[in-house]
Amino acid sequence: MSKVRLVVTIVVTFVLANFTGFFIHGIWLKQDYLPVASLYRPDDQIKMPFIVLGYLSFALAAVLIYGWGVENKPAIGQGLRYGVLLFLILAVPSFFIAYAVQPIPAVLLSKQILAELANKVLIGVVIALLYGKGRMGSVPSAP
Repeated sequence: MSKVRLVVTIVVTFVLANFTGFFIHGIWLKQDYLPVASLYRPDDQIKMPFIVLGYLSFALAAVLIYGWGVENKPAIGQGLRYGVLLFLILAVPSFFIAYAVQPIPAVLLSKQILAELANKVLIGVVIALLYGKGRMGSVPSAP
């Protein structure tokens, strides 16, 4: 794996995650958030640097983890599988726990979950296609 390809994959993942996150939560679900707006900061008080750091952390970790587990198999299948795993490890716990402790309508939770499933699968496939089949580091093999 070349360092250039690694960095390009991280940057593209960062940009894609920012764009899809904004589209899902800032545009598509905007009306759904209005009834529970009091649970969130007003738009003029949003702490954007933390959102950027969150997406940067996600992009860096998602690409590095993929790089350690990539196999010599078709990229699309690996990307789909990886996207579902990203969804299960990130979106499901985050939104289910938020739903458990905040009075979020069930319909909003459902839309968040479905949108995040599509989002994480898309991101998983993009990472797989950009990263390729080269491994980043050695993974111990079973005895």
